[in-house]
Amino acid sequence: MDFEWTLSTCVEAAYGPAPVLNAAAALERDMDEAFSAGGEDNRIVTVKDDALGEEEWRIRVSPREIEVFCGGGLGGAYALYFLSEKYLGVLPLAWWYGEKPPRREKASVPEGTYFSAPFAVRWRGWFINDEVLLDGWSSTPAQRSRVWRRAFEALVRLGGNLVIAGTDRQYDGEMIDRAASEMGLTLTQHHSEMLGAPMFGRRYPRLEASFSKYPDKFEALWREGIRKNADRKVIWTVGFRGQGDHAFWDDDPSVSTDRDRGAFVSAVIARQMALVREVQKDAVFCVYLYGEIMSLYRAGYLDIPEEVIRIYSDNGFGKMLSRRQGLDAGRTDAMPGDGEAGRKGIYFHAGFYDLQAANHITMLQVPLDMAVGELETVLEKGADTLWIINSGSIRPHLFVLDVIASLWRRGRADPAAEAERHAREYFGDASAGRLLLEYGEASVSYGPHEDDRAGDQFYHFPVREMCHALCRGDKYVRRLLWAAPEKDFRAQAARMAEIARPGIASFGGLEKKCREIAGRLDAPGRTALSDSLLTAAVLHRTGCEGVYAFAQASMHFLDGDDLQAFLWTDKALRAQREALAAMEKAEHGMFAHFYRNDCFTNVALTAQLLEGMRSFFRIRGDGPTQYLWERTYLIPAAETRITLQSHITRQLDDEALACGLRDEVDLVPAPVQQTI
Repeated sequence: MDFEWTLSTCVEAAYGPAPVLNAAAALERDMDEAFSAGGEDNRIVTVKDDALGEEEWRIRVSPREIEVFCGGGLGGAYALYFLSEKYLGVLPLAWWYGEKPPRREKASVPEGTYFSAPFAVRWRGWFINDEVLLDGWSSTPAQRSRVWRRAFEALVRLGGNLVIAGTDRQYDGEMIDRAASEMGLTLTQHHSEMLGAPMFGRRYPRLEASFSKYPDKFEALWREGIRKNADRKVIWTVGFRGQGDHAFWDDDPSVSTDRDRGAFVSAVIARQMALVREVQKDAVFCVYLYGEIMSLYRAGYLDIPEEVIRIYSDNGFGKMLSRRQGLDAGRTDAMPGDGEAGRKGIYFHAGFYDLQAANHITMLQVPLDMAVGELETVLEKGADTLWIINSGSIRPHLFVLDVIASLWRRGRADPAAEAERHAREYFGDASAGRLLLEYGEASVSYGPHEDDRAGDQFYHFPVREMCHALCRGDKYVRRLLWAAPEKDFRAQAARMAEIARPGIASFGGLEKKCREIAGRLDAPGRTALSDSLLTAAVLHRTGCEGVYAFAQASMHFLDGDDLQAFLWTDKALRAQREALAAMEKAEHGMFAHFYRNDCFTNVALTAQLLEGMRSFFRIRGDGPTQYLWERTYLIPAAETRITLQSHITRQLDDEALACGLRDEVDLVPAPVQQTI
């Protein structure tokens, strides 16, 4: 006979460490949402089984009882969430899509025994990083606590066991770390916050962040971080970087050669490990081979003890390469080597922030088969000890996070099958899966490599750089040389226009398909698809339109045609306003204000600068009376033949003038003056 699960079922945590108690409470909440009626009294009970490992479980189902045997707290949590997903229909990421399980009177659980499966990766988790959207969305302490606990719950439901809970959180970091630990998650640290220590620049803002000058102060901060988490499960991050996401020698140039830099970092690692072992004899350590540290490692200048887990990092665009920083393209090989000693892991970006071309408010824009292939190669190379995935603010990156969880569970993932599964589970129609795959194919390329694909920041940082340089009268935009290497402003603008132009059509096509499929979905699936993939398609399409239009405006300005510059800038501004409207449309119900703190991509700032540029072009071209264009194009000819006064009404503001001119003056692409 089956076990009949209803509202009358009692969940008893006979074995009840904090992770089990939290999962049991979540299961009872899931029952309240899934069931509409009671039934016979029966129970689900957790039981400790010392023969099982910490994360292992066994479930025995009889007609009157479900016994959940678990080796440890995390194993118990995994088992309870397994029951919730399989029999109540509560999917791991459902809350982040705003979805609830289907309502029914009962669920039948077949009699028998169920077993956990081993994971392909030992430690698996998220770096909830650049989490500014979460902060803007959840403004009170109670709201923040709820959001972070839901984040940790989703991670555990996906099989995660490790987390870096935010970046430099001075005001609520302890609350968040405590909540993560209570969920059963092991804590680890940012590659710029070694040992969980406070940032030197926070404590000593007036001092130069130089270890050679203030070694005692740095060591005191390390000890503080160690004391804070000494009684928790921790993988301790060791190493040394600057007070931000850059090399330490930017803050302290006294160590000037790569050999000396490598020796310095190696000595710091040895000292940090000794400090931790004073309080945790069996401590586990990792070191991030990220950015400049990878270059030192590849050159043989780092002495890393074999027991330290080496964390190899991708470039933020789906490839295991060192990241681009400024005009330095990076691209040092960061794939774990076959013969390299020690345990290995990876730091991989689902969300990214680089002030150039990264994806912060939209999901990873590279072809999914490329990213999956790279991660499968990582496993083939033996990097299966620790995976930390940059999850950003989570909601924009749900599909990619789901696919990566499949990889850390099973060690493999078929992109097409994963897309169909995700679409079926969260949108209610497997056919929508092809749209998830087309998203990466629609992205525009700004360079020669397959991963040179533009994320949402590409539509904003370069445009703002162009605005700044144009107002200054610069001959070219130096900070744009990574994408447009010509040292000529007009040629750079022409290149940016050609990069962005294909995306108007490709993302426009994806947007149309999303609307067509959304129209035939039920309400929850339609909302989930619209808020995620459709919103991303609109942000990319409008982003490409904005780049293309302002590049045209810049070329016309440089050619002396201020009216065309004004109108093309108006078109770019309208694109950004459409993007803001799409973001606002996705902010409904529990997700109200989700994009309120979009301060990293900052679509609103781009719109603000474009408003300023539109005014600038008008001031230059419309004359001191600000009436020439109105008189030429909007006033009836009979009124302009007789000039008794310069004008008889107040001048139109920029918005009204632009609105009138749109129907009277055709937009003309700037002439091509040189081959790019």
